Amino acid sequence: MDDFAQHAPLAIENVSYAYGDRRALDHVSFALAPARVTALLGPNGVGKTTLFSLITGLFNARQGSIRIAGHDLRRERTCALSDLGIVFQAQTLDLDLTVERNLKYFAALRGLSRLEARERIDTLLSQVDLAD
Repeated sequence: MDDFAQHAPLAIENVSYAYGDRRALDHVSFALAPARVTALLGPNGVGKTTLFSLITGLFNARQGSIRIAGHDLRRERTCALSDLGIVFQAQTLDLDLTVERNLKYFAALRGLSRLEARERIDTLLSQVDLAD
């Protein structure tokens, strides 16, 4: 990874992801310049949501690396996600995910460790009688 990518607000290097035999991303690499607005555009089905799911920690990148503000998402998850800001188009849950997966997703966006997220989710789901 070159010096620019090392210090970029977001650097994606050689990231691939597949759902079974269906490849959603194939060796994607780019680095964003600081103090710039960047848009990711493309038709449905080209991997935009998968890429954002990887960047936000909902999915784990099996191949390649993701760096946020210089922090490797795989090795420095909490630091990387604590520097990440996300604004959704609408305040909604992902209806394709279970309640638990939605909560895990938002816990990851907040930079909670998996253990802390698990404990909080278990407590919350028990409190509202949704644990089953």
